[in-house]
Amino acid sequence: MNKYLNTWALSLLMLCLVACGQKASEQMESASVAAVAPAPMQAKMAGAEYDAGAGEQSLTEVSEPVKPEAAVKRYIALRHALVVETSAEQMQAAFDATTAHCLQLNCQILMANYNRETLQNAPSASLSVRIPPRNVEIFLTGLAKNAEVLQHHRESEDKTNAVVDADARIKNLTEFRDNLRAMLSDKSAKFKDLIEVQRELVNTQSELDSIQSVRKILALETELVAVNIEFSAKQGITEQGFFSPVSQALKNAGSNMMDSVASVITFVMVVLPWLLLGIPTLLLARKLWARFKKK
Repeated sequence: MNKYLNTWALSLLMLCLVACGQKASEQMESASVAAVAPAPMQAKMAGAEYDAGAGEQSLTEVSEPVKPEAAVKRYIALRHALVVETSAEQMQAAFDATTAHCLQLNCQILMANYNRETLQNAPSASLSVRIPPRNVEIFLTGLAKNAEVLQHHRESEDKTNAVVDADARIKNLTEFRDNLRAMLSDKSAKFKDLIEVQRELVNTQSELDSIQSVRKILALETELVAVNIEFSAKQGITEQGFFSPVSQALKNAGSNMMDSVASVITFVMVVLPWLLLGIPTLLLARKLWARFKKK
């Protein structure tokens, strides 16, 4: 009996120990799960925060102000028109000095005209040049030392649209011409088609040459500054103010007298050949008439 009681007590004790071990293991597993679970959650939260930060960064990048496009280059044609005055005696020297100074500044002389003094008109001169923009002020400063500037007009004209249009047409025509040349090299093309391509190529090249000439003119107008100068002679004391009408009347009187002398000379030169022929003819006719009268 005691033996059975001891066995039953031992079995009961083993069951209690097993139950306690299972409960302890469950507690340890729950503790480990509790300890491990926050890690993926933290990772998930960290990933969410990272995504949120990335989103904020992308929003910041998108919301940054867009940089303005590079400013379009402007093509401006600049022109200067001046009227300068110098004494009649110094005009030739001033004109030559201005021309020489222009050549030193690498300018292009388009027109240079000098009219010498006559009995009726004072000397005058005109000069038309194109100068690099960096040398314009230097040239005008030198001009002011040689003559007095009476008038100075400045003018500018925007040629941007014309230049851009010319460049675009040149590009398109060049590509079209190259394509036509490539078509001519096609050996499988028909002779009739080649003739049409050749005709179109000639027309395209002609149009391309024309627009290239226009572009060169635009380049001269926009890359160089046009300067036109008119030289005039200073008037003397008798040609100004109170004595001006008298001086003008004297000039007119002298001019009219010279015109009359010229008319007389012209008349004499016209009549003289007839006199040289007419006088001998009259003498001969008179002599013959006298002989006929005697008979």
